Amino acid sequence: MEDMLTEIRSYSLFHEYLNVVGVATPSPARFVQDWEYKDADRLLARIKTDPQGHTRYYIDARAISVN
Repeated sequence: MEDMLTEIRSYSLFHEYLNVVGVATPSPARFVQDWEYKDADRLLARIKTDPQGHTRYYIDARAISVN
């Protein structure tokens, strides 16, 4: 399932994505730990901290595509 996620390097774009899919942005204090949002069994967003301490943002862009 993780291969369906796309890394997005901008926190502001990640925040906007969460707003579009109707999810409250987690507080920055939670970024220390990994965070993810699932809708049913589908992973829509994830925040991970890499071994160097950099925060990485991932989204499932299919959630905002228009069919």
